[in-house]
Amino acid sequence: MLMIILSAFCFACMNVCVRLSGDLPFVQKSFFRNFVAAVFAGIVIAKNHTSLKIDRECRIPLAMRCVFGTAGILCNFYAVDHLMVADASILNKLSPFFAIMFSFLLLKEKITHIQTACVALAFAGCLFIVKPGFQNAAFIPAMVGVCGGLGAGIAYTMVRKLGTQGLK
Repeated sequence: MLMIILSAFCFACMNVCVRLSGDLPFVQKSFFRNFVAAVFAGIVIAKNHTSLKIDRECRIPLAMRCVFGTAGILCNFYAVDHLMVADASILNKLSPFFAIMFSFLLLKEKITHIQTACVALAFAGCLFIVKPGFQNAAFIPAMVGVCGGLGAGIAYTMVRKLGTQGLK
């Protein structure tokens, strides 16, 4: 529980730093965030002498994880630049609910009635943030924020798929 709270806090701090980084384009902010993550991953790979060979059956899920994870980060950073940080963060937190949906659609996992109710409640709550309507100037950034959660949800689903396939 403590690690979940710490993770949420760190992501909130990252979003605040993204907002405070000024007038840099959101793509550039995303590049530097991913560059730092790549450096840390490279250090861990080198330290553990991990092979970078990818099994054939893991290539498509890994590519999907990369594409949708990158799209999710780009959408999240765009939303952080164009919405209040709290709203953008909440929209990005839809990712676990999208992960439930995509684990059902892509991995054929069963969804309980409670999970279905939670997903419906999360999307209903999202409407309070998005406030759909074309008169709302923040509608497009909010939809991009929802897409960020969607991209992250697919990426998490692909991580689950790779975990069950035994990515080495």
